Amino acid sequence: MAKKKENYWYVLVLTSGGPVFVTGVGEGKTAFWKKDEKPKEFSADYAKDMAFGLMVNGYTAFAVCNRFELDNQPYRYDIGEFEWKENEKEVEEDDSNMEV
Repeated sequence: MAKKKENYWYVLVLTSGGPVFVTGVGEGKTAFWKKDEKPKEFSADYAKDMAFGLMVNGYTAFAVCNRFELDNQPYRYDIGEFEWKENEKEVEEDDSNMEV
């Protein structure tokens, strides 16, 4: 009987459109992430090296270890999209005139 895998390694990239797992690798040490594709599985060392390489090139990326195989991206991008929006700044009240 074949032994079941214990760990599945992926690379998660935080983009302006939301977090996306890497879906492919090209020539010249390039990585691709597409919201409508299945995440690509890597070895532990390769995932860690890729996350580090992406980070030194200005991306926020993480090597992610999972106990089961992933078939989809972290969000349901097929039904909507993620939009980054800054919070409105709240006006701070002056505490110096408060009574105790």
